[in-house]
Amino acid sequence: MKTKLYILLCTIGCILPACVEDEGNYSYRPVNEIIIDGIEESYPGMAYSDIIEIRPEITGSVNGDDLSNYEYTWYRCRGSHVHDTISHEKDLVWKANAAPGNHTFYLSVKDKETGYEKNYSTTVSLSSPFTRGFLILGSRPHTDNLVGLDMLSMVNGRNDTIYAKDVFDNSERKLRNPKNLILTGSSRMNRLYLQTEDATYNPVFTSQFETLGDEFNDMGLIECLEPHKVPMKLMDVAMRQGVHTLMPLSTAPRVYLTEDLAFAHKGTEKMNQALNRYGITSKTYFKFYPYIFYNTRKRLSHIINDYSGSLSPIVIYDRDYDCFSYIQGTALSFTHSVQIQNTAILMQTGIYMMNQPNGRTIVYGENDYYPSNARCNAIMKDNDDKYYLYRFVLGCPGMGMATQPKITDPFFKVLDLSKMTNFMQREHIFFASGASSLIYYSVGNTLYAYDYVSEKLASKQFDSKITYLAPEVSSTRNYNHYWVATFDGEKGHLYKMQTIDNTSGPTFNHLTNQDWEIDLEIKSVLWKSGQIY
Repeated sequence: MKTKLYILLCTIGCILPACVEDEGNYSYRPVNEIIIDGIEESYPGMAYSDIIEIRPEITGSVNGDDLSNYEYTWYRCRGSHVHDTISHEKDLVWKANAAPGNHTFYLSVKDKETGYEKNYSTTVSLSSPFTRGFLILGSRPHTDNLVGLDMLSMVNGRNDTIYAKDVFDNSERKLRNPKNLILTGSSRMNRLYLQTEDATYNPVFTSQFETLGDEFNDMGLIECLEPHKVPMKLMDVAMRQGVHTLMPLSTAPRVYLTEDLAFAHKGTEKMNQALNRYGITSKTYFKFYPYIFYNTRKRLSHIINDYSGSLSPIVIYDRDYDCFSYIQGTALSFTHSVQIQNTAILMQTGIYMMNQPNGRTIVYGENDYYPSNARCNAIMKDNDDKYYLYRFVLGCPGMGMATQPKITDPFFKVLDLSKMTNFMQREHIFFASGASSLIYYSVGNTLYAYDYVSEKLASKQFDSKITYLAPEVSSTRNYNHYWVATFDGEKGHLYKMQTIDNTSGPTFNHLTNQDWEIDLEIKSVLWKSGQIY
């Protein structure tokens, strides 16, 4: 035991001098621990528009407020260990060009002298600007008519308007020749259609544009066994949100016009029976004007003598027989069309539903909007090149009454073309809604407003060619508002306007702060008011 103790003491004696001799060979100093403060747990913002600013407070346990020896990197995490480097500045100033949702950001602060690194994370929660505002369809400049879809976002609680480009990324599909946007309604039969000159697509669009969806011919809505033009091209849909109405009053039924056939359904959205014929078993289909006439303030009816007051018949214009015809059906389905008969009151007014005098035929037709009863308008032309205006209100006569549609408030006018400058060269046209008696039309860069009652004409020249002209009732239900869009070869310009009726004639008025520069040659504008569509 003594021997073991002696050996142990000797060993310790050898070690201790060595430890004493090494003193002073190493310089020990405290580590400069980096402290990151002043960053919130989350930051709210608006996707594609807002500037997100995060200004952290950086201190060191040794260096204090001296920031001269730090390197900074901000990262945005995209999941699956993938991240983007956003900035190398201490303070983050980031334009939120990202999709709606939660985005994780990391700040890395590195001490350049020691290599010590400290990370801190936060969340940027971006709301969608695409739930409320105006979708704008057009051609992107200098791209050989590539489709562009932008949006003027009008978010509740904010006074500013956000212009978001490329809501739909067309870089892969390369769709060309944009034409129109159509929304058929809400609830289970809600459909948004994006039309080009060649095809119609059914995009999925909620808080953002998700997919272009199926082309109309691939949707399975229409499976017609009769000979028809292939592929089918969608010409008109009813009911629909339009330039005159905020939203259809009902989800059913729906009517579809293709180039050569008319279809309708009560709620199944499966159609195989063309309706532009005058018998349930007939195989003869008449040609029609590509527009659906109905009262936009009522729900569509498939049976004329159903309920009074709240329903509207569905009317199309037969170009073979030059007559107005309504689509009829049974309790189960639509089946065929029936010609609307003339009445003494209508003919005394000058309006003919059938047997048009002197070869009158339709030139232009359009429904308008009015809080109580919306009107149908038709411009007719006869063999002597005289033009006439038909205006009337469609309704159903009610249970147990006549099976013909009820036509009220008829108005007839011979249009004096000598007072309607350049009307024959018109490129765009629409009827004013409400109690107004104005027809708007444009030629080149000139907008015209003709009062067909007072026969007074007003005109206004814009700096560039007018590419789009339409009423804008949908967002505010103000039937005096309308759109004028122009294009100067580089940029589009969108103006919201109204016209004041004076004793001297119509006066054009630009609405304050309601004009925007848009990077499109504008073809269509559609109001979007919610998450769905």
